[in-house]
Amino acid sequence: MSETYICPRCGHAEERPYRVRMIILTCPACDENGQFLHRSIISQLDAVPEDARPDRWGEMPRDEQLKYALREGLVEISLTGPF
Repeated sequence: MSETYICPRCGHAEERPYRVRMIILTCPACDENGQFLHRSIISQLDAVPEDARPDRWGEMPRDEQLKYALREGLVEISLTGPF
């Protein structure tokens, strides 16, 4: 069984045989180093209401969206899962 992790910059998906919240990789598609987020976290970010998002939300890398959403209390990530 594999899990999907998404590049915060370009959206490239990487499969890995383990389940963690995020992994740090250099993306083979855009060559940027970043925190690839588990697909379930991406789903939570996509569910953030439009009126709660800052003006530049669409321009922010996904890892920056996550930092903002956590800081503002818009998403929660459990320490024990599921995430």
